[in-house]
Amino acid sequence: MLNYRNIQILKKIVLFYLALFLVTACSTVPINPPMTTITSPQVNKTTETLGDVIVQSAQLQMGVPYKFGGNSPGEGFDCSGLALYSHLINGIFIPRRTVEQFEQGKHINRAELNSGDLLFFRTLGPSVSHVGIYIGNDIFIHAPNSRKNVQTETLDNPYYKKRYLGARRYW
Repeated sequence: MLNYRNIQILKKIVLFYLALFLVTACSTVPINPPMTTITSPQVNKTTETLGDVIVQSAQLQMGVPYKFGGNSPGEGFDCSGLALYSHLINGIFIPRRTVEQFEQGKHINRAELNSGDLLFFRTLGPSVSHVGIYIGNDIFIHAPNSRKNVQTETLDNPYYKKRYLGARRYW
């Protein structure tokens, strides 16, 4: 039976987990690969790179709703879930969490960006917390937040320009 003391303890636990959820954003979601069968686009060996195909896979997700912890078109995507999915369906395994994606990928200078490279930003807290997939011409695709769907954005946007941390490549 719930008494006043138990209710107060339960409130504190709920508030703690709610605060933890809000602070961690998409950068701390556990590995949870998509459970659906997916077919990968084919690479045209003469003109397309694997990075181009990764971008095409991400672009097919335009308009899919943001979902914290989401890894697939059916459930929605968070930023690192979109990056994971777009690589995974093309045979490339990358870490699930944004922080690990940033730490483990091959460093790419901004002047050497190619389509399919991952772009990282500090949007929440003191470290990397957001990722997008570079398309080209300073445009990237990402799952921005719970109020928006998967969409494109420019690196010239002052918000992202100020928060840009670097790029990584996995292909």
